[in-house]
Amino acid sequence: MNQALRRLFLCLLIGAGFGIFCPDGTTAKENVVLDNHWCASVDATIQLRTGCNPLEKHGPQAVIVHADAWAPVDAVANPHDIRQVVDYEVIFLAIRKLEENAHCECLESSILEVMDAIFAIAIVSSARVSMHKPHVYNGQGTPAISLTLTREQWARRRC
Repeated sequence: MNQALRRLFLCLLIGAGFGIFCPDGTTAKENVVLDNHWCASVDATIQLRTGCNPLEKHGPQAVIVHADAWAPVDAVANPHDIRQVVDYEVIFLAIRKLEENAHCECLESSILEVMDAIFAIAIVSSARVSMHKPHVYNGQGTPAISLTLTREQWARRRC
């Protein structure tokens, strides 16, 4: 995409209220992706006991989870060694572990659990987790919650 078209696209996104996440945790018109970062992503559909609607309290429901974990390229000395990269299996297992939880009204609690697992990976500098409930409104809408944090923001939240 040429530079002029990229700038127009970014201005449209920002004008529409979309924040653009940058490696330093700020929003800016110039960055759409985290340049010079590895990104480990996981998509999973789990059965989660969640929701405040009385119909949601009778058992688990499908929740679609997407997680991204970014690590600076320079933080990975050997990209051929699983111990030195962002291991997406750690993220996947944290997402699946949510199925063991008791009923929780808010998806935010589950998102924070996944964030804790992601930031337990030392080289991760920032992360994004989103959760979607595709069946709540009988196919007429899909509510979703997402959170994007830098390691510093996550550490401050934990204090």
